[in-house]
Amino acid sequence: MGQLDLHGNKYILDDETKAPSITTIIGQNLGWNKQALITWAKRQTMIGKDADAVLKEAGSIGTLLHLMIEGHQRGFDVDTRDFTRNQTEQALICFAGYTKWVKAVDFKALASEVVVVDNEQRIAGTIDCIGKMGDDLVLIDWKSSKYLYKEHKIQVAKYIDVYERLQPKAKFAYGMVLRFDKEEVGFHQHKVPRDKIEAGIKIFDALLVAHNLKKSV
Repeated sequence: MGQLDLHGNKYILDDETKAPSITTIIGQNLGWNKQALITWAKRQTMIGKDADAVLKEAGSIGTLLHLMIEGHQRGFDVDTRDFTRNQTEQALICFAGYTKWVKAVDFKALASEVVVVDNEQRIAGTIDCIGKMGDDLVLIDWKSSKYLYKEHKIQVAKYIDVYERLQPKAKFAYGMVLRFDKEEVGFHQHKVPRDKIEAGIKIFDALLVAHNLKKSV
């Protein structure tokens, strides 16, 4: 069983066509961090590293972290044989940050890895976690990245928009991006309040228009 089998999805609409993911649409159509990424890639090359390999490694660590958190919440053991020793060690550091966060806050997980398919806008995605922070319903996205980017907030905002339209009785108090460090045990909470959620939805919907118009140019 490969990594994509363990933690990957092919999103299918009601008409049996494949839906693009929310993260794909953001990644392909929003270039706010393009220059920073180019600068980072040049720096990696200068110090003798393959930027693509570094990104792939980071992606594998993030995938394993998500599996570990899902296993913790659902009560199953995670098989790490598809991952390297370095990937496992760094994911474990991030996971220790997660368990530290769970102990530090009043959080109750209600659902993890929730697939949402929006047949109206023809998009889909996988929500990392839905839970309660005290009395508040919250949607959370786990990140093993070093920095918070606006793209992360837009992603959370659109997940909330799709979920609330599919489940009209649900109303999130806010969203959250929760980052974990790969080098030392810790966590960083980034709250996404309702006003930021509304702005993020508008930005995503504009990106979706551009995405759908690509083929016409």
